[in-house]
Parts: sequence; structure tokens; C-alpha cells
Amino acid sequence: VSNSKLLRSLFYFVASLSLFATFVQAQLIPASSFFERSAVDEIKISPDGSHIAITVSGDEESSLIIINLTSGKFVASFDAPGYQKIGNFYWVNEERIVFSTLLVRGGLDIPFPIGLIYALNIDNTRKYQLVSLTRDSGVFFISNLIADDPDHIRVIRQQVRRRSMALGRPDSFLLDVYRRPGRSSDNLSNRVSSPLRSGNLYSDSSGYPRVAAGKNDSNTFDVSFLYETDWIKIESFLRVDNRPLKYFDFVGFNSRNSQFYYIGVGEQGVRGLYLYDHQLRSNELLFQHPSFDIDREAIIFASDKITILGVKFVGDVFEQYYFGDHPEIQLHQSLDAAFPGEMMRITSSTLDGAKAVVGVFGPKRWGDFFLLDTASLRLEPIMNRSDLLLPELMAEVSPFAIRATDGLVVHGYITKPKEASGPVPMIVIPHGGPIGVRDSLLFNREAQFFANHGFAVLQINFRGSGGYGVPFEESGYREWGLGIIDDITQATNWAIQTDIADQDKICIYGSSFGAYAAFTSVVREPDLYRCAIGYAGVYDLTKMDRSDIPWQLGEDSYLEEAVGVNEGDLRAQSPVYNADKINVPILIAHGGQDRRAPPFHARDMREALEDEGKEVEWLYESAEGHGFYSTENNVNFYNEILAFLNKHLK
Repeated sequence: VSNSKLLRSLFYFVASLSLFATFVQAQLIPASSFFERSAVDEIKISPDGSHIAITVSGDEESSLIIINLTSGKFVASFDAPGYQKIGNFYWVNEERIVFSTLLVRGGLDIPFPIGLIYALNIDNTRKYQLVSLTRDSGVFFISNLIADDPDHIRVIRQQVRRRSMALGRPDSFLLDVYRRPGRSSDNLSNRVSSPLRSGNLYSDSSGYPRVAAGKNDSNTFDVSFLYETDWIKIESFLRVDNRPLKYFDFVGFNSRNSQFYYIGVGEQGVRGLYLYDHQLRSNELLFQHPSFDIDREAIIFASDKITILGVKFVGDVFEQYYFGDHPEIQLHQSLDAAFPGEMMRITSSTLDGAKAVVGVFGPKRWGDFFLLDTASLRLEPIMNRSDLLLPELMAEVSPFAIRATDGLVVHGYITKPKEASGPVPMIVIPHGGPIGVRDSLLFNREAQFFANHGFAVLQINFRGSGGYGVPFEESGYREWGLGIIDDITQATNWAIQTDIADQDKICIYGSSFGAYAAFTSVVREPDLYRCAIGYAGVYDLTKMDRSDIPWQLGEDSYLEEAVGVNEGDLRAQSPVYNADKINVPILIAHGGQDRRAPPFHARDMREALEDEGKEVEWLYESAEGHGFYSTENNVNFYNEILAFLNKHLK
């Protein structure tokens, strides 16, 4: 990432935004503005407030940059090796940062932990790797900081099982952040081993591992608590209605280390915040929304990083709930009021709580970062994720809910072009996954790009989507080509009936599972859509085991549970075996290095369509993975989509 690009976004003052907004008119924004890499991923302030650390990503590099807030100068940086991305990073003390790196394979892939940990000082010295990876060493992950020890952090080491690539038993160590690793890893000490064969270890507020959690062979959670020197199994005390513990996500201990918070599943199957008291051997529900899940990211912590102030999450819209009367709650409420209809998060703060970095995100705001003086509530802009995609230029996004044919309530979002009146051409975009994944009100570059070019965009959280409780997720099991497609059809018809969409100008486009859903929809509903686009898609359900899904998501159990195993059913629901029923123009885009949806899916689909004499456009990038990663390839892809849509819908 070039410094000029970073500086272009640095110190982008609100006054400039307001002045520019005076001259904003509806205008077409090119694909290059939407799909270039963000200038910033995350920003954190140092404990003494003198510096900020910023992670930025480009096509071929990812960097951690440290800036002196007094001088405004770049004082230190680290460039991750090729195809790696800076992962989690932490200020260990006022002079030193530790961070991990992730492997990036494709634009749609979740970056994969490599198991390396690095550190550097704010004066750009003592910059080196803190752990050594050998065939027998396992991989390392940053676990937590230690409040009273600025020279050490806690790390987790896990062996990689060679056959399944699954991670084995976790061990926790103290890691000296100033010491290079030796042959005997002599910068590691104070080992604590988990009593479980897999999973993770979680530390108390002093930084010592006290909770072990992981899934067992029955696909439920085992949880143990370290009391003095003994591990005690406690999952039976965490159950609701004595049901198997299907979900457990550790949040943190209280300040006395007598209780810990976690995310669990309640009576109605919705995920909520719980408190476990080990002395009483009991759990208490602290918060649960009647309809929407929360996760660990929803928790609002006070500046001490221990006290929980409330929760903030996306239901249909942004919602926040605060607990008690902690003095910092008023600060959060004031900031919420300053950005109505958007998601405000304090991403980091100084040790004394006097300064903080605030991130603001919304349906029309990709992400803006501010420096906050907590006493005066003064916000000073630091930088934004794009100085081209201004909120004033973006389209409105509205939530909706409909009742499916079997009575199930499903939710979604409509993005309408600015100044649109009456029915307009529409693109239906089913999300990937499909289980446990969802679309939300947060900024979506695809939806805004298409809306900017005159198309309404329909996003539907069909059955199986995440965020609406476990029963809703499980209702998508083995419904890939059935109930899920019915939900998409129902939502599309709703958009027609409410005069959002021109019924003669609708296309369906998706990536990964969304590509499967797009092609299956035009098989099932031959008269509803005028074209379909599949990107990095799976089109043959009988060959799902020939991907990285089995080892990424837990052997073959995910495929058996979520997709099914009956050969006849899988063939009947696979677009590749139903090419004769597809009667609309098709665009297929795929990467040659895709491991999640191997390229044979795209080639076989293309061949099946051409054998039937169907119209197929083809975009193949041999060096790309699951989704295109390079800006050039992404811009070309979205320009191809735009030309395809204009050809068939306008």
C-alpha cells in the first residue's frame, strides 16, 4: 500500500465532507472506486495515546503502520510476506506491538491463520518473528495480553493433524515479546495444557488460563474450569433445560475472577449473554433478544476491557442495549446519538481512558475512524476506508420481512437507486454459506455499486441464515435446492408486488453458495428471471466432498448434516444435471486456484449448458482462488457483470 494512498485518506476532516456534500449530485461511480482495496482495515491507539497503529491492505501486500500523533509522521512499519495479511494486533505496552499474519487465498475466502507471531517497536527496531514453526512445533495464536506484565503475552500452541488438517490439543504459554525464539523455544514458559483434545483455552482477567472449551465427537461442547490445580467439567451447569450444549463462545471473566461471561443458546434457541458463577455452579441469563442472536463481537466493554456495559448488534437495524449505570455508558450513548442509524464502536482506548479510537459504520458508510477526547467528546477524523465512496453518494438501504410459503418469517434488505421512482430493473443477490451466514445493514459494496448504476438490489436472509437463532439456522439443513430457493422466489415476488422491481427486468447473481442458488433458481423458476450470474460457484452437490470443506468445517459431518447424502436428491438439486431447464443467458466467473469450489464445477456447468445449446459467457482467472483478490481482476469482473446486466435488463 503506497503512503500516498494512505495520506490521501489521513486527516480527512468533517468540514471537508460537509463542504463536498453541498455539491453532491447523483453520479455514476466506476467499478474501480468500489472495488479497490480499502486504505485501512483497523486502527488502535497506544496505551499512552502518543501513537496509532493502522493495518492497511493492497493487492500484493498488507502492512502495519505506526504513526506519531504529535508529528503526524510514519515512524515504523511491517510489510507481511506475499499473500499474507496482517491479522490481530495488540499494543503490549506503549512502545511495542505484537501481531499475527493470515494466509489469503481468494477474495471470498476467510483469511486462514498461518500460526506466526511478530513484534516491532515504535521506532522501527526489534522487528522480528517471535515463534519458530517447525514440522513438530505446531502453530501459534495470540491468546491475550497480561495487564500487569508488559513484557509477556499469552499464546496458544496447537498441533496440526496431518490427515484432517484439524487443530489438536491447545497448550497455553507465556511468550516473551522482546526475545527471539531459540532452537528450544526458550522465549516460551509457564505451560498450561487443556484437558480437552481440541478447542481453545481462555484466560481470566489476570491473564491465566482458566477455561477450556471444545467440540466433542457428538458435535456438542465440553467445557472445563481450572479450580486451583484441577480441571472440573462444567458443561452440565451451562445447559439450558438440560439440553446438550451445542454452542459456547467465551467472552471474559469479571474483575474478581469468580464468574465468567459467555454466549449461549437460550430456551427459544436464540443466542444470548450468560454469566457463570463457579462457586454457585449456576448460570444466569443477562441478555437475550427475542428474535436476533448476539455474538462476542456484540459485547460493549468499558475502558478497563473487563466490565461489560451492554450489547450492540445488527438485527433488522442497528440495536444497542446498556446495562446498569456505569459512568461510561453516557459516553457511548452520546456517541450513538451523534451517528443515528449507524454502528458506532470504540475500537481501542488509552490506559487512562482519556483518548479512544472510534469507528463508525453504516449502510452508506464503509467505515470512518475518529480520535475521541472522552472528556470533551471532541471527535477528530483520522481516516476513512474510502475517500471516494462518500455516504452522500450512496443509496438508501431498507430492511423488510416476509412470510414464506410454509409460514416461516424471513428477513432481508432492499437497496434502491437514488431518485428511483416506480419499478426498476432489479438484481437478486443470495448470500454465500449458506448455513450461519447472513446479509446485514452494514455497507455492502456490491449492492451500492449496482444501485449506483440504476438497479435495485434484493438481499434475502433465507432459512439457514445466521443471526436469527439456532432453529432458523437448522431449518436450512438439506434445503439447499428446496426451501431456500422457495424463500428467494417468495422475496423476489414480493419485490414485484410492491412495485420495487420491474417484473420483466430481474437478474439473479450470487457467489459461492449464492451462485448455486442463482442457477437453481432459474431451473426452478424459468419465467421469473431474465439472466443469471454465477461466481466461484458450486454446481454439483454430488461432488461437494472434493473441496476443502470437509477439513475446514469438521470432517464430513457438515456436508452430511447441511447438504445430505442421498445421491438421487443431490443430483436432482444440482444445476449441472438440470442444464436443459435453464433458458436464460448465463455468465460464469471462476478462479483456477479455487479450493472451496474447485474449477471443475464451473467447467462442468459450462459444458453442460453448451451441450444444450445455451448462451454462456465465461470469465476465468487461472491464478485466482475462491473469489478474485486482485483489484484489476475485480474491476474487470464487475465491469463484465455491468455490461451483461445492461445487455439483458435495459
